[in-house]
Amino acid sequence: MNYWLVLLLVALAWEPSWAQERMKLGVIDVRRVVSESAAGKRAGERLQAQVKKAEADTLRERQELERLRNDLDKKGPLLKEEERRNLESDFQRRSVTLQRTMGDLQQELQMKEREMMQDILKDLEGVVSDLGKAEKFTLILDRSQILFSDQGTDITTRVIETFNSRVKK
Repeated sequence: MNYWLVLLLVALAWEPSWAQERMKLGVIDVRRVVSESAAGKRAGERLQAQVKKAEADTLRERQELERLRNDLDKKGPLLKEEERRNLESDFQRRSVTLQRTMGDLQQELQMKEREMMQDILKDLEGVVSDLGKAEKFTLILDRSQILFSDQGTDITTRVIETFNSRVKK
């Protein structure tokens, strides 16, 4: 439904000359704003730091499991049946725990990424709204929702500059 509404508005804006004079359209690339803005870069760096920490935390356990697996392979045939079963049981338990931990960490990182994006998009919405009012835009659309637009309607760079200047304050 949004697609058809956008197409209708764009068609109305470009068809009659009276609509062109009354409507001013702008297009922004939200992904580009997020990746190139200072706030987006900082959020990306924070997320990468958390990813590296999570990887380091799980790396130690993965290495320990690998060592345990090698011990089982090498010494397993030489161990008593009960000792071998205990080692295998310990390996299985720790392996399952690692899998759960990795899943939990991944879920936690995805949640943090969503929270960071929501914060950025909330601030971005205010910037776009103020820029739209100040420059008398009738409609500002996200490039991902548009099949074609003239480069003259792209205001992404101005949005990034305005967004960066506001974030500094």
